[in-house]
Amino acid sequence: MKWSDKYYRWDKTFSRQTGTQGEICIVAGAKNIGKTFGLRLQCVEDYLRKKVTFCELCRTKTERDEVKAGYFDKLQADGFYLEYEFKTEKDTGYINLGTKDEPDWHIICYFVALSAFQQEKKRTFVKPYRFIFDEAIIDTKDRYHRYLPDEFLILANLLDTISRQQPGDDYQYRVYILGNACDITSPYLRYAGVDRIPEYGYHWYNNKHTLLHYVEPWDADERKQKTLVGRMLNGNDESRMIFDNIFADVGAGEILQKSGNAKYSYALKWGKQAFAVWIDYKRGLFFINDQVPVHAKNIYVLAKKDGKVNYQIVKKADAVMQVLIQTYYAGGLRYSSMYIRETFHELLGFLGIK
Repeated sequence: MKWSDKYYRWDKTFSRQTGTQGEICIVAGAKNIGKTFGLRLQCVEDYLRKKVTFCELCRTKTERDEVKAGYFDKLQADGFYLEYEFKTEKDTGYINLGTKDEPDWHIICYFVALSAFQQEKKRTFVKPYRFIFDEAIIDTKDRYHRYLPDEFLILANLLDTISRQQPGDDYQYRVYILGNACDITSPYLRYAGVDRIPEYGYHWYNNKHTLLHYVEPWDADERKQKTLVGRMLNGNDESRMIFDNIFADVGAGEILQKSGNAKYSYALKWGKQAFAVWIDYKRGLFFINDQVPVHAKNIYVLAKKDGKVNYQIVKKADAVMQVLIQTYYAGGLRYSSMYIRETFHELLGFLGIK
């Protein structure tokens, strides 16, 4: 397969994946650079050469149904694999290795929804080699899509269910997390240990089991000047994300580890996430992190088991909450990481604080 410099060079990424190195690969690149198209081409090539299947992961059933519809059409529309016939039935993709008159259909891929994890346990899978999760990183400004609760853990369990990999197996597989530079706090970058905007290029994490490619755009100026959207967004911050592939430097000045003078005051628990509030009275700063001291007191559980706001507890914590809110508006809150900042802001949003 020939690789064009006009599109994302998957061959350069594949060359870094050896053994268990880079078995999870995160590619954060600008839109329309061929990440999805190139990987889909490679998966078809894998099957034709080695007879290995692949698996397309989606967040929800709706997304799964949208993805599988005409999944191979784009490849053939661009002139690839015109000698073959493809079809999708019951969340499975097939390729015809025979003829139209005497078809010989073989399974080439599976379509799986993370939200249907329990149902997927009942399906049979034949050891896919590549797992692809496209559009895995959600834009923080997207009001209509959210990460699933415990999404990363769901993905891990799903991979275990599908692969049935055992210690010492010769069977190894690759997981590809694809997206744009739009959320540095996503569960996948958080898993890798990315707590700040990285430099462009390849980066290793988790003892080289995770490979991140933060793709430096090579045609950003051309896309800005020669496309309608580029001209529409000229001078807009959104242009930096879409064309320059730049993560928003959200609240970078507010990311600061607690000072030595900061004393634990209380903790707010929201679902599974606990936020410890430490106060440095000399500097007038409140530090928010997840380091709740052992045997700590003054812990306010702000959500009921059904996920609704526990207004009785909120009212009980009214005095401390009012001071916290005033400090928030005064710009006096500091957070241990971007993830803590974003999730704490979600908590404030649920409490009606903007």
